[in-house]
Amino acid sequence: MNPNENDIKSFEEIEKEISAELKTLEEAVLQDFSKIKGRDSSVHSLHGTIGHNKQKSLDLVHGTWINHEEYIAAWLQGLKDLIASNYPTILKEMFANKGIRKYIFKFLERDFYRHYKVRIRKKPQENLWSIWFGSEVLSWGLLIAPRLAEGEWENKPAEVRKVNFEYWTIGHVLSTGLVDPENNKLVTFNDLEALLTFYESILKRVSNSIYEKHVFDFYCAYLRNSANPNTEPFLIPEFRYEGIKQRHKYRLDFTILNSNTGERIGFELSPQSTHMAIQGITSKTQIELNKDLLDKWNKEMDKRNSYFEQFGITTLTFTDDKLADMNSCNKTIGYYLSKREKEKKTVEQLTSEILALK
Repeated sequence: MNPNENDIKSFEEIEKEISAELKTLEEAVLQDFSKIKGRDSSVHSLHGTIGHNKQKSLDLVHGTWINHEEYIAAWLQGLKDLIASNYPTILKEMFANKGIRKYIFKFLERDFYRHYKVRIRKKPQENLWSIWFGSEVLSWGLLIAPRLAEGEWENKPAEVRKVNFEYWTIGHVLSTGLVDPENNKLVTFNDLEALLTFYESILKRVSNSIYEKHVFDFYCAYLRNSANPNTEPFLIPEFRYEGIKQRHKYRLDFTILNSNTGERIGFELSPQSTHMAIQGITSKTQIELNKDLLDKWNKEMDKRNSYFEQFGITTLTFTDDKLADMNSCNKTIGYYLSKREKEKKTVEQLTSEILALK
């Protein structure tokens, strides 16, 4: 049975049903398990043995399984590999016992539903677990499960998929705070308004671009008007290509990592006066000007290609003609902020809707 993802009660009911079934099998299974171990054993020892192999057989940090059959199959593949490698485990003998084998399958099925959201949740690629943004002078970090270890900020791998927020959203920032790498502290926010004050008073003020300031203002108004701001993507200013390094190769003006759709998009506000301007133009020959323009073009294209290859980010560019209408630019950014996956319906729902059609 694979329940509707949003029907949390059904997970609890399935777990209770499986627990009751395990209880009926428990006495006979413990007798057989004790014979294999050569001494009386408890249910905790039985579960610990199965659980230990789960840690060995399953990639609980990166693995994703869409149903309990797939989860059990992955466990079995891991067990097969362990046995083939002559890893010392009594599970081979346990698995040969029909009663214990049935118990193991039920135990793993319950484990899948007990941690359903964690088991099916896709993890982001590891180079997005830690996002660094801002200028060389003032930078910030957004981590998924941050911790400071020996002076370095890192994520707790086992916690990345267990967090109760969607990655890179306002809810994410409010839950974890932002890393201040200069002082090795987390800057936290009590509520949305506190975060918006930081966004307007710190992040906006360090920008020298009038166009970027328009985007900052638009985004704050967008969040204040949102019916559910915690689910909105965090609009990342100056996403740094090389992370926390003080001197870095590239920055994207604004970036959206939309966990609702899996879409990743960057925005470059690119007026000719800053992105394609050439110094000493009056003293250069046409050949020299062409070479300078080619170098700037290559650098711009390399930047876009690098962000796509490294992070899967596609870049949209607002040039002078677009920047002349900032409302239109903001509307485009708002479109990508508000994109959501279509609601998935069950077979029963769709059947009812089809039958109701006239």
